[in-house]
Amino acid sequence: MLQPPSTAQHLAYIHLQDQIVSGALPGGSRLKPEALAQTLGISRMPVREAIRQLNAEGYVTIRPNRGAIVTSRTPEEILELFEMRAVLEALAARIAADAGVAPEAIDDLELFLARLRRLRHDHVAWVERHDEFHDLLCALSGRQRLCMEIRRLRLAVRPYLRLYLRTHAEPEIAGHEHERILDAIRSRNGKRAETVMRAHVMANAHGIAECIPTSRADLGSEPARTAPRKKAAAAAAKPRKKSAA
Repeated sequence: MLQPPSTAQHLAYIHLQDQIVSGALPGGSRLKPEALAQTLGISRMPVREAIRQLNAEGYVTIRPNRGAIVTSRTPEEILELFEMRAVLEALAARIAADAGVAPEAIDDLELFLARLRRLRHDHVAWVERHDEFHDLLCALSGRQRLCMEIRRLRLAVRPYLRLYLRTHAEPEIAGHEHERILDAIRSRNGKRAETVMRAHVMANAHGIAECIPTSRADLGSEPARTAPRKKAAAAAAKPRKKSAA
């Protein structure tokens, strides 16, 4: 029985998105529908439709008469994605804290967080579990569309987060750990939850944005910059000072 076109398109979409998000297809990689169709065992049409969908979402750039490539983002564009995510995820945290979270849900999050800490030296696994933890936090807001947009923004920067973690031993900057977010939600302090979440999201933003390689050949090399982490910590600390006023 032939596979329905919609299912084949979804298969191609998920495959390509996963390859882009994981970094297997870095920015600038050319996408060849014929080769992708052969790999997935489907026709070229659903692959092309999947590429159009990824183009609409910013993962792929379709160039007239030259085919499609994986989108290469500038440091400024990466920082903008973090700024957008920080605002939205801080909103979700505030809504959840103000509404109140059941003790059982808090216990589940604490258990998940303990497992996340054990993965801090396995960066590939840490990124996966980190995103799942944030998905759980966002779900507490009960705002499905808000959570979907936050996840889209988080996926967009995941390849650059992986790149950043290749050269940084600690995935989180001290003072901006997940525990502070959970404490704010547990105490039902919506304003504090909003401030802490925004600072947490932005803590590594500058460092991640400035770790972007200048060319595909640089993807396996260590970035020359060492200062962004300090700058990121200083920038992320600003909301904390404001909240204490």
